[in-house]
Amino acid sequence: MARRDKERSLHALYDAIRRDAFYRNENMGDVFVPGDGSMEDGVVVLIGEAPGRDEEREGKPFVGAAGRNLNALLRENGLAREDLFITNLLKYRPRTSTGANRSPAAAECRYALPFLERELDILRPGLAVCLGLSPAKALLNNPHLKMGQANGALFRGAGLNILVTYHPSPFNFMVPEKSSALRRAFRQVAVRPE
Repeated sequence: MARRDKERSLHALYDAIRRDAFYRNENMGDVFVPGDGSMEDGVVVLIGEAPGRDEEREGKPFVGAAGRNLNALLRENGLAREDLFITNLLKYRPRTSTGANRSPAAAECRYALPFLERELDILRPGLAVCLGLSPAKALLNNPHLKMGQANGALFRGAGLNILVTYHPSPFNFMVPEKSSALRRAFRQVAVRPE
């Protein structure tokens, strides 16, 4: 599919998400945050769980503290954001009653999954990298997946090559074992599976 066709298809998909009466609920923010980046066939697609407050403010995925850590991981491996596509399983920020970020509920992930799968069908990635358990559990259809075992592992699911890594959150970066495991896993991003 040509880039222009991909852009049109993504635009139509994102419009469908915005119009869907059940995609966004009262426990989510009202700012839609689409995916962003390269649309080349075989692109590496990085998938987080959902936007946070910073992403809502800027309308782009991974621009807050986790995004800065992600940028560092990419630089360490000779990668640039503009050569990748970055998105989230959910396109609206899940929030608590006090307005803080929260992890998406399983039902929210299940509802968002077909839209993410369509996004990936349009992009045709060479590798999908799940940044954290929420997108990994959804794409691999494995609610019992444990990050300690999955980090750095390559899977085949939903017709994709899928690499699972810890999320580049500040918490994971501050725990030496998780930071080291995340860095090891990210070395595989630059080397795409055939």
